Amino acid sequence: MFKRATKSQIKIRLALSGASGSGKTFSALSVASHISNKVAVIDTERGSASRYADLFNFDVCELDNHHPAKYIDAIKAAEAAGYEVIIIDSLSHAWYAELELVDQAKNSFTAWKDVRPLERRLLDTIVRCNSHVIATMRSKTEWDTSQKDANGKMKPVKIGTAAIQVSGIEYEFDIAGELSAEHILWISKSRCPELQDTSWLKPGSELAVVLKRWIGTSPVPSTTAANSNPNNERVKQIRTLLGIDGKAVLEWLKTEKVANSPAELETKQVDELVQWMAVQWAAKQGMQHNHAANSFNKHVGAMVQQGYEEIEAIQAWMQHVQQQAEQKVSVSVG
Repeated sequence: MFKRATKSQIKIRLALSGASGSGKTFSALSVASHISNKVAVIDTERGSASRYADLFNFDVCELDNHHPAKYIDAIKAAEAAGYEVIIIDSLSHAWYAELELVDQAKNSFTAWKDVRPLERRLLDTIVRCNSHVIATMRSKTEWDTSQKDANGKMKPVKIGTAAIQVSGIEYEFDIAGELSAEHILWISKSRCPELQDTSWLKPGSELAVVLKRWIGTSPVPSTTAANSNPNNERVKQIRTLLGIDGKAVLEWLKTEKVANSPAELETKQVDELVQWMAVQWAAKQGMQHNHAANSFNKHVGAMVQQGYEEIEAIQAWMQHVQQQAEQKVSVSVG
């Protein structure tokens, strides 16, 4: 009756929610493309996925009819065709269709009795699908007016709140996260221990590696002291946040002639590496190297002294840099 529990043949169920412009479609394609080269996209966003056809290889089915039954048919067709990853972009349109069905009924209370089974069938199809499924969902857009620019003036920032979907839908997925306007994915729910309470800037290949490792399709890393070294963990976390490639870190170590891996560095040298990574990221935002280094040391150092975690301080600094870059653009345009 009972047998040893294993993770064999487990399929990923990943939900990505966010406000308009947060990067849901791009992130879904980036993660999916690093999981498999057999990717199908069920597109209800009027061809938004196809805008990235020059960056990713995938097949697409554009749904004009958003009835849950049409989603079910498309998912089953993709599964039968042998696609290993199915992206549903966006699942929110199924919810819109359900609301429309209820609105059209004379009695909304009794209408829900007919609509709920459709909703359940769609979710069951996703859960039971023999392919990996990545679903995007729109978030309700609100504006945070507590932010201020460098001149102390109010700077409204667009944020996403609750996903536009049936309440509790995140429970149907293994991993669920929200994308911010800065394209940072915050994992809010995860059955993968390695992903719990993590954040990912422009999620893609590195997130896919963790997912594949979790389901057992990617080699488990060695558990030697070097891999569990605090320096390694610190550098990896910050490198991931800043979107710095691991090869770039190795090149820095080689150029500086300080060590072969972060595990061999002294604390001061790790600080220098972290600053170097931050400067590389800031340079991509248009900031000069010296200015970036001074800005990083000033803002991050001050926040750490106030008791913030280093990763939180860096995230706040990144937002500050991006706001400055946006202000320069608006001034030049004006």
